[in-house]
Amino acid sequence: MDDAAATTAINEPEPGSLLIVSGSTSDRHNHKRILSQICAMVAQSLLMLDLGMMIVVPTIVIGALHNAKEGLSLDDSQSSWIASIILMCQPLGCVLSGCVQSVFGRKRCLLLVNVPHLAAWYLLYSAESPWVLYTASATMGISIGFLEGPTMAYIGEISEPNVRGILSTFSSSMIVMGHLLEFVLGWIFPWRTTMLVSCLVPVLAAAAISLIPESPVWLLTKGRRDEALSSLRWLRGWASAEEVSEEFHNLELYCQESKNEFNSLLEAKIRKSSGYTGVPDSEFATKSEPSAVDIVRDFLRPGILIPLRLVVVYFFFFHAASLTAMRPYMIEVFSRLQVPVSPSVLTVMSAALQGAGALICICLVRLVGKRALSLVSMSGCALCCLSLGAYTYFITQQQWSPVPTIPLLLFCTLYFTMNLGISPIPWLLISEVFPNRGRGEASGACAAIFYIIAFLVSKTWLNLQNSVELYGCFVLYGILAAIGIIFVYKCLPETEGKTLAEIEKNFAKKNVK
Repeated sequence: MDDAAATTAINEPEPGSLLIVSGSTSDRHNHKRILSQICAMVAQSLLMLDLGMMIVVPTIVIGALHNAKEGLSLDDSQSSWIASIILMCQPLGCVLSGCVQSVFGRKRCLLLVNVPHLAAWYLLYSAESPWVLYTASATMGISIGFLEGPTMAYIGEISEPNVRGILSTFSSSMIVMGHLLEFVLGWIFPWRTTMLVSCLVPVLAAAAISLIPESPVWLLTKGRRDEALSSLRWLRGWASAEEVSEEFHNLELYCQESKNEFNSLLEAKIRKSSGYTGVPDSEFATKSEPSAVDIVRDFLRPGILIPLRLVVVYFFFFHAASLTAMRPYMIEVFSRLQVPVSPSVLTVMSAALQGAGALICICLVRLVGKRALSLVSMSGCALCCLSLGAYTYFITQQQWSPVPTIPLLLFCTLYFTMNLGISPIPWLLISEVFPNRGRGEASGACAAIFYIIAFLVSKTWLNLQNSVELYGCFVLYGILAAIGIIFVYKCLPETEGKTLAEIEKNFAKKNVK
């Protein structure tokens, strides 16, 4: 109740809630505000592009080296490790990110992560043994996990409510663009040349990120007020201090509220342990430093756990509805269903369709909201999974004549529909639903759990297929996706267009209930 009461007290508008007066001058100023936020978003989105490229690296490397007759070759066991190491190591990077981004800041973390990215690409290019490939995959996994938290936190903290959804969706959509770019490079070049060309992306990302400001929210939490003001001025169209004064004041109130709330928790602990109540609150705040136990206890408060539960459950249903488990084995599945497209072309098609869905999501998220898009996307994926299960059952168990265009159309629809909502939206929620105090740690935890679920479903795909056949896998995940529709309808609140303080207040009400 203390946490809820403190959170409910946040009634001031948060960054981005400053109203713009009408007129041609204000219109130009409004365009400058949006343009500056777009510039910051594009710079950090190069990291998301690199992330998308790295995720599909196992598909390219295994496709080129699995049982190769010349040069470096991978057997079945080695190939499976290449596919899984990148998922196994991502949670480690997520946890590491959650620990350091609150200390070093969002921008420094975004700059730092380019070093292991570049090293991993070069290791892949120069690899002469499976162990070098393992090392590169592990490095990629850790660095992918490391960048998720600060990337989502940065976008949430620099953008205004009226454009946050669009900017966050575009940033997440760059992952799909990374899929497409890497598949196209793998289609055009030999696999080693593809890895070498990919080295350019982290170099460009580091150069671009060095030009954007640090998050003003993080700077204020560290007491660096002048730097926070300069950052906000940059992010609002290189405006004057007077033009952003009201918004900056509201931002200070928002950050101070979180700080006061944590201090009150420490004071209550000290009073309880000492039995002394005569010292003013301000003295307690200055005499006591939070211990590791205090920080963990603070992280486990309902204000964090309630939105954390929402995002984690959403991730689970996403993995089921999007057939994440099938991704490492998609070429084999396509072959079994006799899909009439070559594997290399089909990978490019799948990435292009995901990109198309993501772009439409960008256009619609502001108009219809995250909740409606999630319902449409989850429903479409559930229908595709169940239809694939029915088709596979009839051609394998009932000996019906196969119609290869049917699974091709269903897979194309699935890839398009998943990125229409359920793929980017949970990542958008990460940048919005967590309170300022603990946002970095919660973002890292969410990303870690995302990859843990991805690893588990991928590693169990073959065992599940052996137990219930291919059609059973499709039906099972289709049923889970159908349950996901109910979850979205019942549990997902609409956050589009709301300030961070309003969203935090909404979850505080749920805590009271």
